[in-house]
Amino acid sequence: MGGHTDIERGELAEDQALVERAQAGDREALGELFVRHASTVRRLLASVIGPGADLDDLTQDVFVQVHRSLPRFRREARFTTWLHRVTVNTAISFLRKPRGRVLPTEPQALDRVAGDSGADPHRAHVGREMVRRLYRVLDTLTPKRRVAYTLFEIEGRSIAEVASCLGVPITVAKSRIWFARREVVKKSAEDEYLGPLIAGLER
Repeated sequence: MGGHTDIERGELAEDQALVERAQAGDREALGELFVRHASTVRRLLASVIGPGADLDDLTQDVFVQVHRSLPRFRREARFTTWLHRVTVNTAISFLRKPRGRVLPTEPQALDRVAGDSGADPHRAHVGREMVRRLYRVLDTLTPKRRVAYTLFEIEGRSIAEVASCLGVPITVAKSRIWFARREVVKKSAEDEYLGPLIAGLER
C-alpha cells in the first residue's frame, strides 16, 4: 500500500473489514458498503450513461449485483476497483438495451455534468446545451467505446484505470478510447457548441 495517505490506508482497511463481514453473511456490513460508496457509483453511472437515466434504480442494480457476486470476490484487488468494474458492466448492459440510451433533459442533471457556471445564465445555458449535444454524439458509439471514452475524458481516469475498470489489457483500452475519440471529433467538428470543447480535449 505504498504511496497511500494514512486516511486512504484507513479507508482501505475499513472496506476490507466490511467485505469480510459481508462475505460471512453480515447484511449490515453490506448496507454500510452501500452507504460508503453509493454516491461514487451514482456519479460514475451519470458520466457513462448520462444524467437523464434513473440513476437511483441503476445504483440499486449495481449493489444487487455486488450482493450476488461478493462471495466470489477474492480481495486480490481493492474493493473499489472491483466495485467500479461491476458498475461499468451494469452500465454497458443498460446501454445495450433498446431504451438504454437516455438524453439528459433536466436542468439540474445537466448542470451536474456541465459544472458550476456561477450566476451567469448564458454560461449555464451554453453548458447545458454542450452536455445535451455531447451525449447525443455518445449515443452513436458502441457501449464499450462509449464507456472507455467517458471514463477517460469525462471522469479523467488514466489509461491504466480505464483498463482496470473494463477488465481489459491497456492496449485494448487505448484502442477503444482512440476509436471513440475519432468518432466524437468527426461528429462534433461542425457543431458550434461541441467543436471548441472537443478541440480543447484534443490538445
